[in-house]
Amino acid sequence: MSVFYSNLLCRLLFSCIVLSFCCQISANEINDCQEDVQNYRDLFTHWPINQHKESLDKTFWLTIEQARNLSDDVVWIDVRSNLSNLHNQLDILTIPLNHLEKKDFLYDKTVVLIGTGFEQQMINRTINTLRQKGYKHLFALLGGIRTWAKLKKQNLQLSNIITPKEFLLGGKTINWQIITIGLMPQDIDTLPEKPIKNFNLSEESNLAIKHFFKNKTINNDTFIQYVLITPNEHITQLLKRTLTIPESSEVVWLEGGLASYQHYVKQQVNLVNNAGKSLSKPCRITI
Repeated sequence: MSVFYSNLLCRLLFSCIVLSFCCQISANEINDCQEDVQNYRDLFTHWPINQHKESLDKTFWLTIEQARNLSDDVVWIDVRSNLSNLHNQLDILTIPLNHLEKKDFLYDKTVVLIGTGFEQQMINRTINTLRQKGYKHLFALLGGIRTWAKLKKQNLQLSNIITPKEFLLGGKTINWQIITIGLMPQDIDTLPEKPIKNFNLSEESNLAIKHFFKNKTINNDTFIQYVLITPNEHITQLLKRTLTIPESSEVVWLEGGLASYQHYVKQQVNLVNNAGKSLSKPCRITI
């Protein structure tokens, strides 16, 4: 009888140890899941900030006036990416930005790069590197293809719309001004920079916007002066039909409005933060 109770006691003790171990594992799993959920949610609240613009080296960049004074032997190079999918071919030399270092036959020539106008940060750093590698007279055209169209008086298919990617990329260096229409304060907080004006959606605002632009001088020799942002694409299209705004490449709309921008940022942040990894445990996440 004593042997029976002894075995029973051992089994109960063993079961308690196993149960305690399983509970510890479950607790750790729950903690890991909670951390993953919180990290996943945090991705949607860390919005990019472009309040402090990165300065460009002025000796690298040519304005449209400076470009007009260049000699005829200048070598223009289109460095825009995905050229095969672009409508606006420029009939000039095309070399990807990351291939320029190998083109030593250009080292002694005056070379001017034509980009989209939004990748100024990348081009500025590339020129700095290439000048150290051997390029003697390497520059870029401020405003890229949009300035090129004015310089060469070419009728290129340039719309008054910029994509969320261009908005975020260009905002790192371009001193444009943001105008929001119909956005709430919490919406504005997700933008990379604060607007100079925020109009509501009303007939009175339509008159106020018209008056705003009537009293502003649009400099046709600049790149982009104003970016207009609405809540979504539907409202953007509605306002484009009803508002009287200067037909100028210096005044652009954000494609898809705030909704499109937020979707793009979330998508990019997810790609960066979740590349090559998954949730540590099979948690069920509800956001």
